[in-house]
Amino acid sequence: MKNLKVRAKLLTGFAILLLLTAVIGIISISTSAIFLNRIETMTKLNRENEGIVSVTEAHYVWRHNLVSAAATGGEFLGSLDPDRCALGTWLQGEVAKGIDDSEILQYLTTVASPHAFIHREAEGVITHINNGEHDAAMEMVFETILPRTQEVIDILNNAERRYSTLVDVLDDEIYGLSVVVLTVNAVTLALSVVIAICLAIYISSLISKPLTILSEFMKKAGTVGDISLRAEDIEVIGKMSQIKDEIGQAIGNTASFVQHITSIAEKMKSVSEGDLTVDIEPLSADDVMSNALRQMIGNLNNMFGEIHLSSSQVTTGAKQIADGSQNLAQGATEQAASVEELSSSIAEIFTKTKTNEEMAGRAAALANEIRGNAENGTRQMDEMISAVQDINQSSQNINKVIKVIDDIAFQTNILALNAAVEAARAGQHGKGFAVVAEEVRNLASKSAEAAKETGNMISDSIEKAELGSRIAGETASSLKEIVSGINESTQIVNDIAKSSEEQSLGIEQINVGIDQVAQVVQQNSATAQESAAASEEMSSQSSLLEELISQFKLKDNSLGFRHLPPGPHFPDGV
Repeated sequence: MKNLKVRAKLLTGFAILLLLTAVIGIISISTSAIFLNRIETMTKLNRENEGIVSVTEAHYVWRHNLVSAAATGGEFLGSLDPDRCALGTWLQGEVAKGIDDSEILQYLTTVASPHAFIHREAEGVITHINNGEHDAAMEMVFETILPRTQEVIDILNNAERRYSTLVDVLDDEIYGLSVVVLTVNAVTLALSVVIAICLAIYISSLISKPLTILSEFMKKAGTVGDISLRAEDIEVIGKMSQIKDEIGQAIGNTASFVQHITSIAEKMKSVSEGDLTVDIEPLSADDVMSNALRQMIGNLNNMFGEIHLSSSQVTTGAKQIADGSQNLAQGATEQAASVEELSSSIAEIFTKTKTNEEMAGRAAALANEIRGNAENGTRQMDEMISAVQDINQSSQNINKVIKVIDDIAFQTNILALNAAVEAARAGQHGKGFAVVAEEVRNLASKSAEAAKETGNMISDSIEKAELGSRIAGETASSLKEIVSGINESTQIVNDIAKSSEEQSLGIEQINVGIDQVAQVVQQNSATAQESAAASEEMSSQSSLLEELISQFKLKDNSLGFRHLPPGPHFPDGV
C-alpha cells in the first residue's frame, strides 16, 4: 500500500471498511433468518398444541355429557359421529394435516381405534336411555366406554407432552443460538473496530509523516531562508522519494529543486566576489532563475566592458562639462521656481497620506474586532457540535433500552403461551387462567409493536442528530476558514497602516529634502564655475576607475555581449 497513490490508499481503506460492514450485515441477515425460522417453527408447534388441548377438553366435556345423560335420562349433548366430533373435525383440518413429527403422528394414528369405539358404543348407551334402561346405560358407560375414553384422553395428553418437549427443546435451541449470535457479532464488531483503527493510523501515517517533513523544510526555507540539508535530512528525503505516490514524487521534485537552487546560489556567490566568468546552463527555456542569472552576468560583462571603454572618454567629456557649467548657472534659477511648486505639491500629498494612515488604523481596529467575533462564533459552534454528539449518544442509549423492552415482550409472549398450555391441562378449572394468559400475550404483542415503533423513531432521531452534527461540523470548518481569512486580511490592513505611516514619514523627509534641493539649486550657480576645475580632477579619477574595473574577471571579448538581444540565450544542446 505504501507505493499506491493517495487516492488509491484512501479508496483501499474505505473498501476494507465496506467489506467489514458487508460481513457484519451478512452475519446479521443470516442470524435473523435462522431466528425467524425457529420462531415460525415454534408458532406452528404452539398452534398444533392448542388444537390437541382443545380436543382433549372436548373429550372431557363429551364424557361428562354422556355420564349425565345416562344418570338422569336426559338428552345427550354431543356427537355420535367420530368424524364430526371435535377430534374428528380437527384431524381433518389444515393444522392437523401439517403435523410432521413422527411421534405425534403415531399418537394420532393410535387414538383412531379407541376414538371410533367410544362413539360406536355411545349409540348403544343412547338406545338404553331412550328405552328407560338407566342401569344398563350406566353399566355400559362405566364398564365399556369410560375406560376407552380415558385411553383417548391419555393418548392426547401424551401428544400434548410431546409438544411441550418439542417447544422446550426449540426454546433451548433459540437461547443457545442467541448466545452464539451475540458472541459472533461482538467479536466481529470488535475485530472490525480494531482493523478500522489500525488502518486509519497506518494510512494517516503514510500521508502525514512525509508531509510533516516537507512542511518543516519548506517552513525553514520560507522563514529563515535556509535551504541547506543535513546528512540525516538527505537520508530521510532519499527514502521518502522512493515512495511512488504523489507525496513521494513531491518530495523528490523538491529535492531536485533545492539542488538546483543550491547550484545557482553558489554561482551567485562567485559573481558577488567579482568572478563574471561563471557559465550558467539553464535546465530549459522555462528555467527563469538560470536564464535571469545568465542574462545578468552577460549584462554585467557588457556594462563593465563599456565602462572600461567609456572611462577613456571621460577626460574629453570633462572639458565639455566645464562649458556646460556656465549654462547650468542660468538654468539653476529656473529650477528654483520649479522646486517651490514641487514642494507645494508634496505638502498636499503629505496631508492626504496622513489621512490614509488614520483610516488604515481604524480599519485595522475594526478587523481585529471582527476577528474576535468570528473566533467566538467558532468556539460556540464547537460547543454546539459537542451538544449534538451528546444527543446522538443519548438516542443510542434509548435505542438499547427499547431493545431490552422488545426482548421482555418476546419472553412475556412465550410465558403467556406456556400459561395457556397449562390452563388447558387444568381443564375446566383453568379457563379463567387461560383468559388471563391470552390477555398477557396480547399485551406482550402490543408492547413489542410499540417498542418497534419507538425504536424506528429513535433510529430516525439518531440519523437526524448525525446529520445535524455533520452540518455543524461543516459550519465550524467554514467559520475556521473565515477566521483564517480575517486574520490574513487583518495582517494586510496592519501592513497597509504601517506602510502608510512609513510613507508619511518618507514624504515628510522628501519635503525636507526638497527644501534642501532648493538651497542646493541656488548654490549651483556658484558651483558651476568650480566645475571646470573639477573636470581636471575627473580625468584623474577616470584612470582610477579603470584600475577598479580591472579587478573584475570579465569574459574574453566581453564587449561582444553588447550585441546580445534581450532574453535568454542557451548553449548548444539545451
